Amino acid sequence: MVLTGDTIGGVDRARAPILAVVIAGTMVGMNIGPYVVASVVFVLAGTSGAAPSLAASTHGYADPDEIYAALRNQPSTPIMLGGGLIDVVFADGAPDLDRGRVMNWIRESAQAVTTYFGRFPVDRVGILVIAAEGADIGSGATYGFDGSAIRVGVGRAADTTAFKNDWVLVHEMTHLALPTVPRRSQWLLEGNATYVEPIARAQAGNLDPKEVWRWSVEGMPKGQPAASDRGLDNTPTWGRTYWGGAIFWLMADVRIRAKTNNRLGVNDALRAINRASGGIGANWSVEKLVAVGDGATGTDELTRLYAEMKSTPVTTDLQDLFTRLGVRARGGKIEFDDNAPLANIRQRITAPPTQP
Repeated sequence: MVLTGDTIGGVDRARAPILAVVIAGTMVGMNIGPYVVASVVFVLAGTSGAAPSLAASTHGYADPDEIYAALRNQPSTPIMLGGGLIDVVFADGAPDLDRGRVMNWIRESAQAVTTYFGRFPVDRVGILVIAAEGADIGSGATYGFDGSAIRVGVGRAADTTAFKNDWVLVHEMTHLALPTVPRRSQWLLEGNATYVEPIARAQAGNLDPKEVWRWSVEGMPKGQPAASDRGLDNTPTWGRTYWGGAIFWLMADVRIRAKTNNRLGVNDALRAINRASGGIGANWSVEKLVAVGDGATGTDELTRLYAEMKSTPVTTDLQDLFTRLGVRARGGKIEFDDNAPLANIRQRITAPPTQP
């Protein structure tokens, strides 16, 4: 989750039975002090009101200095994948955690992100894996101010299904890809991770495309503006930050593909932004980010869409968009209409991209 200077929170029920509780802000209350964390996701298992099984603050390593020190000083296991080096550190030995299963999960998550971006998004990242009670994949946080780093909690009883169904680590790895932008526009980054994560997993063959669109159909209405909305740059609520940002990237994807006869998509723009910036350690203006992305696709769709949505509440006709994409929800399930006018765009979005 991308943090801003304000505190916002909410519960994402789109990915039942897991509830993701997210909090944005400068996390002074979590002993993070003045640091701005690129991404934080806290996961609660079960139903609303349940106690967190893997609360970040109860298992140590909530302070970024502690995280970076652990990554520097504790034994690591390297993974080379997609042109990047992933240094995996099992915090304090992570007793009773199935290391083989965890390493396979990290490789699979990294491969999904590599498939989407055409390479692993950064040259090097440290991943601190913290063992905890329970059977869930727990909280995740991504940092970029002292080198790229990810902290993630894993339940000692997590089984193959828990790792297969996990979305947290791909979400966190996606945050590595883009440069940091001003706080008012953090929705661009969080919306990007929300939009890209399931698509990356589908492109890698790890998620049914119908699940990608089910999450979009169920989640994106939460990102529509309310009566008091002042545009995405000025409305840092949970729904607007995550799902409003995801709507932006879906609209950009559809517009770019329509403009280029489906030859190029938003992934091409994101690849160019990642290559030019080097990822999370860079600091860019939004204007630079969208200009570089537009340059890669030969369009001006990112620039135009940002101008439309940054300071004005724009309500997107999602029902019409999904209908034109050939996405229909019936009885809690997704059906595809391959005769819909934009069905080819829908199909291409979740298909493995061509390599540059």
